[in-house]
Amino acid sequence: MILRWGRYIAVAYPLRIQLPIMASWAVGLTALFAAASDTINHWRPDGELAVTAVTLVIDMLLLRALDDLRDHAYDLTHNPSRPLPSRVVSQRDLGALVAVGALALLLLNADRGPVLIALLLQLCYGIGVMTVDWLTHWPPADRLWLGLALNLPIQTLLSLYVYVGFLRAEHQQPDLAGLMILVAATLCGLCLELGRKTTRHPRPGERTYVTVLGPSVTSAAAMAAATTAAAIVLVILRPWHDASPVHAWGWLVVLPPALPAVAALRFSAGTPRWPGPLLRSYLPAVYISFLAIGWLTKGALS
Repeated sequence: MILRWGRYIAVAYPLRIQLPIMASWAVGLTALFAAASDTINHWRPDGELAVTAVTLVIDMLLLRALDDLRDHAYDLTHNPSRPLPSRVVSQRDLGALVAVGALALLLLNADRGPVLIALLLQLCYGIGVMTVDWLTHWPPADRLWLGLALNLPIQTLLSLYVYVGFLRAEHQQPDLAGLMILVAATLCGLCLELGRKTTRHPRPGERTYVTVLGPSVTSAAAMAAATTAAAIVLVILRPWHDASPVHAWGWLVVLPPALPAVAALRFSAGTPRWPGPLLRSYLPAVYISFLAIGWLTKGALS
């Protein structure tokens, strides 16, 4: 079974791609929390943050496995090359991976108090939503917006886990700025979700929001999510203000939305889908910009 898990990870969750993405999520988001705090003058990544980053890597692997279990019937027809239909792994293998991985995460975070509670909340919600969908087929496959409303909070809860870890490590209390950063991070994820399903000509049976909104509106909604996320962070950081703790470095957050903007422009010019490389680069670029702001203002130059 362990060998089958290895083959599954190599195909469905290549670590050369996922490790940098999840590490940038944990470190970049934490750096932004530090940058937005008026009471933190000096910030450095530490062992607590390393645990958070490892947790995100494993957690997202479990979510990928649950997603494959949930979509097995759909993939048999529409994505036969996926690991389950192609028999790289079995449903029992993935169920065991989720159980073992969840236990490992709980043990890894066992002595982190409120951070463990945040992790439990995220695991229970994510596993619960996907298991209900897998076993009962609710919400129906054609209710994409209901499915989005149920699944998007999983990303929010992952970011909340990162936030609680930051609060514990830095002995801080929750504040409005931190909560608004969680909203911004969720909107970044929404941009990715909408963008990857923006297409002019859906394949037979393909689940895409364009069937409800149409291609142009779906593309515009994805771009609006990215723009709104950047605007929220700008309002929090106030880089135009002389008293801002991040000075002019806060303007770095306007750079990552250029990636979905170019994707949307190319789509409007006639490409059949949003260009994949631009879309896949967006979230890492967002979190790298957060890390740069935090490091340059509260880290290396503090």
